[in-house]
This record gives sequence, structure tokens and C-alpha cells, in this order.
Amino acid sequence: MDVLVIGGTGLISTAIVQQLLDRGDHVTVFNRGETKVRFEGEVERLSGNRWEAGSLEKAVAGRKWDAVIDMAAFAPQNGTQLVDTFWGKAGQVVLCSTACVYGGPSATLPIVETVPRRPFGMYGINKAAIERILLDHSGRDGTQATIIRPSYTTGEGATAAGLLFDDSLVSRMRHGLPVIVMDDGNCPWAISHVSDVARGFVASLGNPKAFSNDYHLTSHEHTDWNGVYGALAQAAEGRSEIVHIPSTWLRQVAPRRSLGVWFIYRFPSVYDNAKAERDLGFSTTVPLVETFRRQIRWMEETKKLKSVTDELCQDVLLDGWRTQSQWLGNDPRWVDWNPWGNNTEN
Repeated sequence: MDVLVIGGTGLISTAIVQQLLDRGDHVTVFNRGETKVRFEGEVERLSGNRWEAGSLEKAVAGRKWDAVIDMAAFAPQNGTQLVDTFWGKAGQVVLCSTACVYGGPSATLPIVETVPRRPFGMYGINKAAIERILLDHSGRDGTQATIIRPSYTTGEGATAAGLLFDDSLVSRMRHGLPVIVMDDGNCPWAISHVSDVARGFVASLGNPKAFSNDYHLTSHEHTDWNGVYGALAQAAEGRSEIVHIPSTWLRQVAPRRSLGVWFIYRFPSVYDNAKAERDLGFSTTVPLVETFRRQIRWMEETKKLKSVTDELCQDVLLDGWRTQSQWLGNDPRWVDWNPWGNNTEN
């Protein structure tokens, strides 16, 4: 197949590109060229920034594709851009969406694709809008749309930073230091290895069952946040000394660090993969502990693992919780920060 990947250097997109190359497809990637690639093999590279008017359109002008996978669509105008640029020029457009389109908490578990959408936060709201645009146009001019919804996906290429974007979390567990989990830690959750999720994307390409359809690609192994931290501690050969702190307090004193907690992680995340199993042959094969082992090894090899003295955010939060502080902004030991645009709203 002749496949265009918009993105191609991120966590899931790297695994997708590698699997496409491994099966012999011709792969083209469109991105800004600023991130070091981690896949092995030759791809065609198109440089540009989709957020600059006309950049994507100019880069792909006059080309046709068997499939386009968009891993970097985050606003409704990206959906309109896909339709204007690729409809009639690509056999299929696959959108990397998100389980966040459902919002939370869901009335039933596991969550199925037909559950009403109540996205909580702009990330989920925008992804839901892009989905609607593509599905409304699916089948027109010979172009089919497919929607893929991963949930929490990780592995090599991402740091094991837990709930608070703390790259010293593994080091803390190895030193037996306390770590923070929101509320009682019993919120049901599932985490997938990136290679499993990528296989689902690849299996959707050129697959008539996937045309005008939507799928969950999430882990079949379910636990809760206490279990997630226990699995990470096992992989790190450390201890999970959990301190439970209310998400409301974390939101008040650390609105950036707790962004994921407030908008995503405090809601149950267990999804029904039956459609993907049936149509895409999807299954998850890498257990959670092994996922974390591979991730930790990658962090060590790439020097992404911080020491307990390099990152003190959890120490600051733990001190603040013990003293019931209402504001921690004057503590010089930390920065209230997140990697998702450094916003307080999702």
C-alpha cells in the first residue's frame, strides 16, 4: 500500500510507521522534521506544518494515496482540512481519535462505541468534532473514513511519568519513597503497549469492514490506579508506597500537574474492544508489567529517567498535603507544569 502518515514521529505513529515498513508498504510522512525518528527503514519525507495555511495542501498537491493516517488532528479545522485535501485523492482516511470523546464517568462499563458522547475538556470535544466531520463525509468521492480511539497507550518512546508528569517516579519507587495517587486509587483503568495499538491501526487499512466505522483499541488487561502503580513498582524492582490525595485538592494547588488527573484519569477507563476484535483481529499481547519494563529500559537507555533529586514535585505536594496548604506557588523546589501545552484547562 501507499500510505501517508501525518505525524510519524510520535509514540503511536512511530510504531505504525515501523509496522508498515516491516510489511513492505511505501510510507510517506508529513511533519515539521523537528523530532528525531525512532523507526528503522526508509520513508519518503514531506516537510511542513499543518497549522500554517496551505502547508499540508502544498506538500501533497497532485498526489494520491491508498490510505492517509492522521495522528496529529486536534482541532475541528483539521477535520475540514482532511476532507478538502484528501477526499477523492485517498481511498481511506484514518483518524487517531481518543477515548476522551466519551467524557466521564460513563453510566456503564465496559464502554462501547454507542455510548453517548459527553466529552469533558477541549481535547475530547475537539476530537469528537473531527470525528463527526469525517464520518459525515465518509463514502463521498470514493474516500472512506475510519475512526480509531486509543486510550492510555505507552511503551518505548514515552516516559513512565505516572499521574503527575513526574519522570522521577521510577526512581522514587526504587528508593521506597511515597508516591501520589488521586482519591482512593480504585478507579478502573487499562493501559496498552504501543505495539498492540499500532497493529490495530495497520489492520484497518484497506479493510472494508473498517470503512465508515469506529473502533476502540485499548488493553484487555484491566486494573485500577493502585494496580497500575503496583505494576510499575514491580517492573522497576521497587515499592509502591502510595499516598492517596483528593483530586480536588490536587486541582486546586497544582492545576497544571493535575491536568490529566482532573480531566481524564479520575474517570473509569475500561472499553469494549469487541468490534476491533471482530473486524481487525485486534488483541493486546504485552502485559502491563512487561510494558513498564520495556518503557523503563528505554528511559534508562535514552537518559530520560530523572533521579529523586532532579524532580521534587511529589515532595512539594506531599508536604503541602500534610500541612493542608491552599497554595504552593511560592515553593522554589518545583514548577507546576505539564507537557500538553502547559495549560490548566484540557
